[in-house]
Amino acid sequence: MSRDEALVEIVDKTFSLPPKVILGYAELGQAFTSGDLARICDISRSSAKFYLQKMLELRLVTKVPHKRKYQKYANANTFSNWLKDLIKFAVVPLETGGLNLPSEE
Repeated sequence: MSRDEALVEIVDKTFSLPPKVILGYAELGQAFTSGDLARICDISRSSAKFYLQKMLELRLVTKVPHKRKYQKYANANTFSNWLKDLIKFAVVPLETGGLNLPSEE
């Protein structure tokens, strides 16, 4: 296995979005449809809708009201920009004790 293949496999196992979708996200415009994602990533429309639902849950995108469009957040033009913000605002504070875990009931 080459170095590139190993790294892509790690990305695939680490994130809930496959590498193909992460790459396609960077190529999308600021506002886009599920069809745009399907076309750019060469995946089915149903898969694109599934991954868009995951993106909504992760707050990577937002739904445009009253339209069949989605929009990237201003600071999340690429997946890596979004991930850097997540590390800065959530992961590092969690590790250093600045962010408390919710108590389990």
